[in-house]
Amino acid sequence: MAQNSRLSNLNTNEKTVWGNVAFLVLTPIAALILVPWFAMTHTIQTSHIVATLVLWWAAGLGITVGYHRLFSHRTYKAPTWFRFVFAILGAAAWQNSIITWCAGHRYHHRDVDTAGDPYSAKRGFLWSHILWVMKTGPRHEALDNVPDLWKDPVCVWQHKHYMLISTAFNLGVPFLIGLATGDVLGMMIFAGLLRVVLVHQFTFCINSVAHMWGTQPWSDANTSRDNWFLSFFTFGEGYHNYHHAFQADYRNGTLWYNFDPGKWLIWTASKLGITHSLRKARPDMVLRRRFEESRSKLAIRLDEFGAQVEQKVAQWEKDWNEKTQMLSDSMRTQLEHAETRLEESLKELRDTQRQWADAQRKRFDASTEELKLAAKNEVKELKRAFRAKKKAAKACMQEWEASLRECYAGLEAVPA
Repeated sequence: MAQNSRLSNLNTNEKTVWGNVAFLVLTPIAALILVPWFAMTHTIQTSHIVATLVLWWAAGLGITVGYHRLFSHRTYKAPTWFRFVFAILGAAAWQNSIITWCAGHRYHHRDVDTAGDPYSAKRGFLWSHILWVMKTGPRHEALDNVPDLWKDPVCVWQHKHYMLISTAFNLGVPFLIGLATGDVLGMMIFAGLLRVVLVHQFTFCINSVAHMWGTQPWSDANTSRDNWFLSFFTFGEGYHNYHHAFQADYRNGTLWYNFDPGKWLIWTASKLGITHSLRKARPDMVLRRRFEESRSKLAIRLDEFGAQVEQKVAQWEKDWNEKTQMLSDSMRTQLEHAETRLEESLKELRDTQRQWADAQRKRFDASTEELKLAAKNEVKELKRAFRAKKKAAKACMQEWEASLRECYAGLEAVPA
């Protein structure tokens, strides 16, 4: 309870950072206006696309290989010059200094999905994507969980001069490329503005999209997801569920075909003798985690399936009882109707037969020719009536027998 109370207090007194709001709102708007305008009024050159992609990859890998896997999680070790290069490239992403970025990220892993998580997905998509950058509070400003980085002179130097480094790179490099290609305006729009917006939005997707959409083959203890599609735009960071399960692993995509340029760069550098002490989760731990997670999901699915079966069986029994009751009522009504008609038909046949017999006796007892003729005519009429009644009685008998057969067929369909 004390831990929850302490974490809940971290969301209080959050203040809006209007500089961040202006930057993160105006840069995408400017890109949405200036890129189409340039395309309609100028010619987009191959150099614009190449420069944008190269600087996008440089800044993106600066975050992935440098800020994230080297400085935040210490998944490998690198010499000073390598750390310096990625301190510069990470600053090019315009996402704050190494120390500030890593402090927030370590809190994210330690307190994931709680009030202590600076960009908790539990606070909604927009918060985890971008709104958290526009706020400041106790957890945003806390830098006491990175003592190792405070001891690294590269990190301290970059933290002290971050704004100068970032601004100089993001304005200076596109400007110099523009001078070299003869198109400063185009390079500032594409390699500068558009590239910064792309790096921002795709990096933010790790905190939002990769915590809401995707699979959880490694753990469902938090909201992290593996989203292979997102990896194509975040240099391998899309395998986020694995990363949360094994954050000390220098790889995010462990399989050879997983798109993870960050992993490939770190591994290649190790083969060249640049990086070393690459950390990987033990295969038995990885396989056991996946096995236990799949077994847990199977148990949940079996419970759900059992509940669904019970519900369907109960519904089936209810429907079956209703249908059999309806069938029973229908058969009973049909049989009663056929029985009534047969009884009436047999009574009418019996009465007609008696009348015919009486008429025959009257014919033989008639004393005059006139009476005998009348009796003869009556016998003929009653004979015809008798035949008609006999035919009707047979039809009613056939109806009764047909109803019986339907009844027996319905009874045989009922399971024992």
